[in-house]
Amino acid sequence: METLEDLISETEAGVVQSCFELGQRYALGKGVEADESAAFGWYIRAAKGGHPGAQFVVGHAIAYGLGVPADPAEGCMWMFRAAIQGNAEAYGWLSDYYQSHETPSDGAVFGYFANEAGPEDPDARFVVGKLRELAVGTEFDPAAAFIDYSAAAESGHLEAKRMKAKCILEGMGTNRDRVEGASALQELANIGYAPAAIDLGQCYEYGYGVERDRKKAFAIYRELADYGSAEGMYQLGRCYMDEIGVKADGPMAYAWYCAAAGRGSISGIYGLARCHIGAVGTEKNKELGLKLLEEAASFGKTEAMVMLGQLNARGKQVKKNTQLSAIWFKKAADMGDGYAQLVTGDNYSNGSGLKKDGKMAMRYYLMSASHGNDVACYNVGNAYALGRGVARSDEQAFIWLSRAAEDNYMRAQFSIAEAFARGRGVQKNIRRSFEIHKRLAENGFAKSMYHVAYGYMEGEGVAKDPVAAYSWFVKGAEHDDPVCLYYAGYCCENGFGTEKDMDKALDWYRRAAQMGHIMSREIVERLTGEKIAIVEKESPFQTYLKSAEKGDADAMFIVGRCYQDGVGTEKDPAKAAEWIAKAAEKGNAAAKRIVAQKQ
Repeated sequence: METLEDLISETEAGVVQSCFELGQRYALGKGVEADESAAFGWYIRAAKGGHPGAQFVVGHAIAYGLGVPADPAEGCMWMFRAAIQGNAEAYGWLSDYYQSHETPSDGAVFGYFANEAGPEDPDARFVVGKLRELAVGTEFDPAAAFIDYSAAAESGHLEAKRMKAKCILEGMGTNRDRVEGASALQELANIGYAPAAIDLGQCYEYGYGVERDRKKAFAIYRELADYGSAEGMYQLGRCYMDEIGVKADGPMAYAWYCAAAGRGSISGIYGLARCHIGAVGTEKNKELGLKLLEEAASFGKTEAMVMLGQLNARGKQVKKNTQLSAIWFKKAADMGDGYAQLVTGDNYSNGSGLKKDGKMAMRYYLMSASHGNDVACYNVGNAYALGRGVARSDEQAFIWLSRAAEDNYMRAQFSIAEAFARGRGVQKNIRRSFEIHKRLAENGFAKSMYHVAYGYMEGEGVAKDPVAAYSWFVKGAEHDDPVCLYYAGYCCENGFGTEKDMDKALDWYRRAAQMGHIMSREIVERLTGEKIAIVEKESPFQTYLKSAEKGDADAMFIVGRCYQDGVGTEKDPAKAAEWIAKAAEKGNAAAKRIVAQKQ
């Protein structure tokens, strides 16, 4: 045990945990004479430095007048500080308190912390940043939030340092730099800050700023668990459940979740809920699983809220309830969950469980995009490109689409290629456009095959190559692209890149005409007198299934979701899991997230 002198020396160096330890010693009379006043002084110093345990103690003392004058409203603000950093006791206390007391307005909460923020209270500055990030009592302002986090971080606030690192990693309120963000998290992990170590593990899981290494992620979680971290134990359980860096092992997953829950981890309770609902490492017990899931959600576990939203949307484990699903997703979204913000944006956009509202949809898409969600980045980029819900801006469109493209979201990469081709939001660069289309085409993205073929045909962005042009037109034709079908016919008719073959040309033209290509229909009618009937278009599901079978990762993900939700086809959980796993292997980020959270 450290001496009193050692602890005091550490507090002078800004070690917040030592302030808390001194508060404990004076409160309990351990090694010193018990002194409530001195204890409170050390607790409040730790609390202002960002220690959630100290914040709970201070809030409890002030709310009930323990050694200080009672002031329940002020006590609630200290509990809020702890809750916003994930302290389950504080979250539960606030939930109980506000059931019988008036809840302060969001504006009042923001005003309180804005007034408290300053050099002597870096935690208040951190909270202001969090409120700006969550749009509580103020407008969503990621740039101002980043400034607040940076200022609090300068004062040594560890959670503010972590949030600053995540802002850089995700590009929230600042330029995105995956490598710098991951490096900052590594520095925090090196000094033993467990939340940053868990973030670093997730960087290794997904390859954000570091080379993807799921075994490295597992090793990080294992080290945390060995040091007694309940959250590290939960992450180990998740690894054994979802086969992250280790072979799937249901009993091991269940055991680690039990260990985490036994140490007070709400995440552990969430993990146990998944086990009981999915019969992982234990017998299936839907009722108990749902009870644990709701318990975890009641203590602020956003992943539990998301799962409840998903269950109510699907109507498999519980009766389908679109409105309740939307409520759960919105609760998680309002607490900062990026995926839930995306779904809430969709719900506002489609009027699914919420009143249709384009502006609210855009607000949640922006929040999700600011947390790095690639689909949300794509949606925001498209909104700026088309002027939907925001002022049209090619430059902003390019910025947001680039973020999604960097995470291998193929549709965004296609849009970026077209932006380079047309000079929209970026300097025109035909060669760069061709290179992106070529990479997409080689990965099975059908829409880019035409652009690659045309580039070889006309020498745009690459040297002319008739043989390569014909080859790519045929590949696109095999994906039922009507323009590629037409050009494949043109090449066969004119001997461009292949031998002249009028019969083969007519075959290509007929297929294009059946898909509604007017010029091909006219050619067939002129040369043969045939009247080509347009073949009835296949369903969107069938279209996506064809693309998925040909290697399109985004289509694989959509097909998986269709099988999962019974959209355009019968529900088939096994096929859903199969296609989502394939999409994840091909790099689809949304699929990777689902695989990481699968039951």
